Formats: sequence, C-alpha cells, structure tokens
Amino acid sequence: MGLLSTHEAVVWWEYHHGKPTSDIFSEYESSADIPDYLFSTLGAEIDDKIIDPKKAKKEKEKIRRMQFSSAAYVSRVLSRAKSKIEDSLKQHANSHRLDTENVNGERGVLTGFDYQANTNVYIVFTLKLGVIVWYEHRNYGGKLCDGTPFNPQTKSDGKPCPKVEECRETLNTILDEYHLTLNPKEEEMYMTEQSIRIFGKLGAKQLPRYQRETQGD
Repeated sequence: MGLLSTHEAVVWWEYHHGKPTSDIFSEYESSADIPDYLFSTLGAEIDDKIIDPKKAKKEKEKIRRMQFSSAAYVSRVLSRAKSKIEDSLKQHANSHRLDTENVNGERGVLTGFDYQANTNVYIVFTLKLGVIVWYEHRNYGGKLCDGTPFNPQTKSDGKPCPKVEECRETLNTILDEYHLTLNPKEEEMYMTEQSIRIFGKLGAKQLPRYQRETQGD
C-alpha cells in the first residue's frame, strides 16, 4: 500500500468529503462498499505489486467493502492518517530544503518558500499521486499553458506547455480528493493562476467535526 493503510485511506477520503467521524462510523457500522475512486486507486496499487491477476483480484475483493467497529476507532484511524501525512510533508520539505511557513496534516498541505528558486512551494498529500511538490510559477519556459508567450513582446512556437497534461491531472486530483470546487471565472484561468486559488482553498478549507478518542471506547 501507499503511505496510508486501507482503513486510513477510506477515513481520510470520507472526512475530506464532509463527514465527521461519527457519520463515517454510521456509514460503515455495517459492511459497505468503499467509494469507486478509492477502490480504483487502491486497486491500481495492488495491480502494481501483484503480478498474478488471480491473486490481485482476490486482494482487491478484500478492500471492496469496509466495516468499522466504533466511532472512537474511526477517530484513532484519522489521527494516525493525519500524523503520517504531516510527517511525510515535513520530510519532503526538508529534502527540498524549503523554509516551512505552515504545515497542516489535517488538511494535507504544507506551504513553504524556496530561496534558491525564489518562489512559494506547496506540498500536498494525495492518495492517487502520492505527495505532490508544486513550485508556484507564472510560466514555463516563457510560455503559458496554451503556448501563448508569457511576455507579449516575445515570440513563441505556439505549442502548448509540455507539462500541461501533467499539471491538469495534478490539480484535478487535488480538487477531487479534497472536494474543492472552482467558480466559472477560476475555471477559465490558466493553471498557473488557478493553482494558487486551489492551494488557497485547501489551506482555508472548513473541516467537519473531529470526534477524538474518549476513555473507555
């Protein structure tokens, strides 16, 4: 598996789709199917690790449905996920030699600054793509996403930015996994601008109530 266990991944997904831990437990008090996005993502990890299709299928059958024992257990699982994610974000910030400005394991995002590159950097955890390190930028090699020159006075070959598909997948993954939306004006922005809005929304996201572990549960 990736950074999170199957239980941690399910709780993390549901929590960031607006459900407090008590509601997550209610949904999985009896065995229930996990969301299709999660099943596809976790299933892809299994396929990467298990060559035999029959064995891979059996492993995927084990994660198709999930059941939790109590709301307190769900809270503990969420706490573990948060701790793992925060540690991973910090490790990536250290490896990139960033000046960390803020880290929030519960929101899955770290903001920092790279003095060598002279730019803001956002590190975000995702289930599908792992930990993403995004350097804030206004252009790539003098181009905007569609190939338009960043500086109107310079010439361009007219070809789209070679990173446009990779960037679109990255931003869409963050939007999907953290249940964020863009307004019509933001949807029309170049991704260089749109990304700043997305990371801002993630950092300011309202989270559901977090039922912490209580004595005796």
